[in-house]
Amino acid sequence: MNPGTAAPAKIRTLVVDDEPIARARVLSLLRDEADIEVIGECESGQEAISAIETTSPDLVFLDIQMPQMNGLELAKTLGETMPAVVFVTRV
Repeated sequence: MNPGTAAPAKIRTLVVDDEPIARARVLSLLRDEADIEVIGECESGQEAISAIETTSPDLVFLDIQMPQMNGLELAKTLGETMPAVVFVTRV
């Protein structure tokens, strides 16, 4: 990189999954990605709504199957303010 050239912006990413082991796995995979900056992790839909509203991530890795509010309901609740999403689930 030339002096005075800004580093490329990283993709500010939030990980949302109610299962700690699944969250840890996604985080471990993202750790090696130079263009990803993990800005937080959440274990529920309600927690994710708050985090998305306060941190404005570019990307959310979002579990589909969560209690109380699943990933699809969360995305629908936020509507137009929902950042890009990668849905994740365990089968």
